[in-house]
Amino acid sequence: MSYSNNNNDVKKYIDSYNATSQTVPMVIDRLLTDLNEMQYPKEEIEEIILSMDEALTNAIQETIRKEHNLNISYDPEMREITVMYIVSKDEFEAVIIDHGKGFNFNESIKKTPDKTSFDYFEQITRYSSEKESGLHIRVNGQQISLKGIGAGLKIICAFMDSINIDLIDKEKIVSDTVSPLTDGTILTMRRKRRY
Repeated sequence: MSYSNNNNDVKKYIDSYNATSQTVPMVIDRLLTDLNEMQYPKEEIEEIILSMDEALTNAIQETIRKEHNLNISYDPEMREITVMYIVSKDEFEAVIIDHGKGFNFNESIKKTPDKTSFDYFEQITRYSSEKESGLHIRVNGQQISLKGIGAGLKIICAFMDSINIDLIDKEKIVSDTVSPLTDGTILTMRRKRRY
C-alpha cells in the first residue's frame, strides 16, 4: 500500500516493498518522475538517484542476507523494506528501513577497498578520508568521521548533506550496537538543493 501526497511545492511518498531486485527500478522511476516535476536539474537528479540506488540496493541485500544467514528459506513476502521520501523545491529527504543484520561501522572499516585503485570512485574515497573534509555521519547518536568505509556509503555521503544510521533492536527499539537482537537499519539522508 503506497501513499503519496503531491502538490506543486512538495512531493511525498511512502511504501513498503518485498526485498527483491525489482524494487530498485520501481522506486527510482517514481523518484525520477517526482524530481523532474519539481524541476531539479539533471546533475542534481543524477546524484540523488545514484544515492538512492545505493541505499536501496544495500537495504535489499542486507534483508535477503539476514534471511539466508538464519537458514530460513527466503520468502520475499516475509521481509520488506520501507521507503519514504520528500522532495521540495529546496530539499530532498529519504528514509529507508530494512530488516537486515544492522550496519556495523567497525566491521565496515575493516573491509575497506584499496584506496589506490584507479576507478571512478577514487575521488570519493580521497574526499571522504581527508581529515579536513569535515564529512561525518551520525550512527546511533554518535558523530563519526568517515575514514575507511565502503564505497556505497561513500557515494551516498558524497552526494548528501547528512545521513543518519540507526539500528532497529527487537528489545530496545533503537540500539547503539549490533547484536543478535538487531533487526534492521533506519537510514535517513538529506540534501539541500545545490544547483
